[in-house]
Amino acid sequence: MRTAQASGTALYVHPVVTTANPSESFTVNVNVQDVENLYSYETKIGFDSVVLEAVTVEEGAFIRDQTTSPMGTFFLIIIEADYVHVACLTQGNYPGVSGSGTLFTVNFNVVEAGTSDLHVYDSIFLDCNVVHIPHDTADGLVRATIPGDVNGDCTVNVLDLTIVALSYGCFAWEPGYNLEADLNNDGIVDMRDITIVAFNLGKTM
Repeated sequence: MRTAQASGTALYVHPVVTTANPSESFTVNVNVQDVENLYSYETKIGFDSVVLEAVTVEEGAFIRDQTTSPMGTFFLIIIEADYVHVACLTQGNYPGVSGSGTLFTVNFNVVEAGTSDLHVYDSIFLDCNVVHIPHDTADGLVRATIPGDVNGDCTVNVLDLTIVALSYGCFAWEPGYNLEADLNNDGIVDMRDITIVAFNLGKTM
């Protein structure tokens, strides 16, 4: 389920929403928020292989650059057709890292038009005593289409304007907020989102 960034300890995709055209590439961060003593982790990020292709995964700075271990970290990646599987652990008997930051990044190619969740699942956080660290997860969303195509049908028309209008004035924490209608990802559906649709009205793929 796509949600706004969780409170407390969380593993989440940033940005929450990415818009890209077919044949383009883009990168997302997989971040940790407010963690204590993170020694090792494992997670998978699932996606629609019809829409996206995962190309590379790079280790982020959060543990790598802050660990006190002189041996650093061991970073493992497996890239499959519809998910990436990532694991990282500190080498040696050293404390974990606390705070917030980027665990890793994933670079994608857009294969064709459509939408895809970036689903965070099977995640495990462990501290240096091999104790599980409870945490929430928050997915991302990729729109591979024309800017302003809210419903993903490869055409910008009155349907898209209507979807944005139905959430007009809603902030991200309010019940009427629609993540897909917040086209510029600023946490509110407003005239800027209407303008994106209006500017591209009539375009098709």
